[in-house]
Amino acid sequence: MTLRDPYITAKCAEIEALLQDSAGWASQNDKLGAHLAAYLSVLTVGLLEDCIEHLVNNRVGRTNDVEVKNYINQSLRRGFGNPDWNSISRLLGSFSEAYQKTFSGKIAHNGAEADALQSILDNKNSLAHEGTENLQMSLDDMADYYKRVIPILETVEQILNP
Repeated sequence: MTLRDPYITAKCAEIEALLQDSAGWASQNDKLGAHLAAYLSVLTVGLLEDCIEHLVNNRVGRTNDVEVKNYINQSLRRGFGNPDWNSISRLLGSFSEAYQKTFSGKIAHNGAEADALQSILDNKNSLAHEGTENLQMSLDDMADYYKRVIPILETVEQILNP
């Protein structure tokens, strides 16, 4: 699978370029690498929120119903922060049980993708609530997790915009 949506592709390219640049910037400084990994975890969670909302809005937009699109947009803003496997699955299940089954069939709840997503969320939340003293994630970890969460975006794209 590959991402097809130009908006999502461009957003991912930004993160990928920053991951690559960060590796060079922090090659001699592990502490800087941990700080950059924390920053990238925040950006990656934001990327997932934004891109999944974008896909939902594209899907809803096909109905040409402005009121429904506004309702969905407001609902997403209120209830779709920090998307983990469960919240993505629930969101897709709100459309149809088939969407939810397709997602869980391709992205296992305890699989590598969901685990990577949870690690990114945990790191982001640790940074937000505990500060920078206990940063655990390295840039290599972040790059690996990022690669493993992209199939989540690809799957959501395939489901909502076949």
